[in-house]
Amino acid sequence: MLIRDLYALSLHNLLLHKIRSLLTSLGIIFGVGSVIAMLAISGGAKQAALAQIAVMGIDNIIVYSKTLRKAGSSENARSTTLEYGLTHLDLANIRKMENIEHITTARNARIRITKGIEPLDVQMFWVSRHFMTDLNCKIVKGRWLAPSDFKNSMAVCVIGKNVKRKLFKLGEKNIIGRKIHVPGGAFSIVGILENNSGTTIEGINNLNETIFIPSTTGRQIFTEYTTETGPRMLKIHHVENDLMVIKVQDTQVIDHTAKRIRSLLEKTHKDKDWGVNVPLSLLRQQESTQNIFTIVMGSIAAISLIVGGIGIMNIMLANVYERRKEIGTRRAMGAKKRDILFQFLIETVFLTVMGGVIGIGLGFGLAASVTHFSGMPSDVSLWSIIGSITISGIVGVVFGTYPAWQAANQNPIQALKAE
Repeated sequence: MLIRDLYALSLHNLLLHKIRSLLTSLGIIFGVGSVIAMLAISGGAKQAALAQIAVMGIDNIIVYSKTLRKAGSSENARSTTLEYGLTHLDLANIRKMENIEHITTARNARIRITKGIEPLDVQMFWVSRHFMTDLNCKIVKGRWLAPSDFKNSMAVCVIGKNVKRKLFKLGEKNIIGRKIHVPGGAFSIVGILENNSGTTIEGINNLNETIFIPSTTGRQIFTEYTTETGPRMLKIHHVENDLMVIKVQDTQVIDHTAKRIRSLLEKTHKDKDWGVNVPLSLLRQQESTQNIFTIVMGSIAAISLIVGGIGIMNIMLANVYERRKEIGTRRAMGAKKRDILFQFLIETVFLTVMGGVIGIGLGFGLAASVTHFSGMPSDVSLWSIIGSITISGIVGVVFGTYPAWQAANQNPIQALKAE
């Protein structure tokens, strides 16, 4: 028989028993659907996690002040002085190292920001000029702090997108040029910064809930930190930098550069009041973890494909027994063994491939539902779709060969007599 005749005959037999064909494919449909959904959820989680790390810059080393050490305080004292963190000497020593392109600094103003009398969970940092570009953030309105703002110590600021929501009324759109009043002065808003990845950085935490001012302005206004903590006054000094973003020239040796920085800080600091993060190392670890997670999830889902394949093989074997008269008649009329074998094999492969196509649609729906109801991101990749169709076809060949072989080896005389 011609191949096209075999295809036509196989399709005709499947359409004669639509419900049975659909039920036969259910195992493959749910198997492929679960594979697509799991890989989509895993891929979305991977992209979200990697995006959070990538915001910190894969060519950066993050050095931050970490712990506090109380000094010169007593239980009955009216004030407490805290000494901790990174100093100008640390900054100068690190700048002398090899493989350092430039260093961006940030320092917490440590002032209480309020709306009326209500305190807000908002921080103010004074930062150096390259802060936004080094941390891969973007300005959604207005502009970033300009060189002239640093040169002239201008009282201007850029705010995170959540700061706008907390300080201004809902629906106010144009706030560029408005002033924010804080202890120490008033700052004109020149831009709104957005970090969609939700990245938190040690020392700053959420960039969307932070006010940024020029470092030169901050040094002039906030020369000494003094805050009230109940009945006491808290004086903080020797905190030159809460954060240093160190951009390297060659990422191939970034781990070695970070090791040298750690070694330097261990020598110059008595206490472990600092920390070092290497986003590139975190990125590698996250990628490795997510890849393992994807393999595990994909393997679990693939088991359901095998179960579906076994189910199809069982039903096709029953189908062979049920269609013995058809097989015997065709053989008696001159059909060869290979014609019978290919007919049943084509039917099985068609069932699995169509089940795979329907399963892909189911997987899309499951992934979209998870994203809608839980907020977890999902990402259906092209290779997972191609892989699912390919695996469906392979399952059809593997689990359809034995029933097809059984059908091809039916004795036509015995098959006709059995009816």
